[in-house]
Amino acid sequence: MSEERFDRLEKRFDLQDKKFERMENMLSQLIATVAKVVEEQVAMREEQTTFRKEQNIMKEEQASIREDVTVVKLEQASMKEENDNRHNEIMGKFETLEADQNHIWEKAVRNEREIARLKSQFGN
Repeated sequence: MSEERFDRLEKRFDLQDKKFERMENMLSQLIATVAKVVEEQVAMREEQTTFRKEQNIMKEEQASIREDVTVVKLEQASMKEENDNRHNEIMGKFETLEADQNHIWEKAVRNEREIARLKSQFGN
């Protein structure tokens, strides 16, 4: 019986060895999987860092563009003011010309009336 018992124990040990080997294989696979996950995390962190740097560059560019837009708006306001001043100056000159033209017409009409009156007074 002892040999039979020995065989059974040997089978049990073999089963235990197989289980242990399977556990070792599973543990190796798990370690490999964890290593891959860690590598992916490192790669993702590097990508995140790159994205953050690019985002900061874009924010700086946006700030620069905003400053440029502000400068352009100020220049536009200045140009509008200058155009308004020139427009008012030209309109003032037109009003003066119009007043001069009206005065000239009034004088011409008065002179024509005077000539007509003198012709009728002196007879021809």
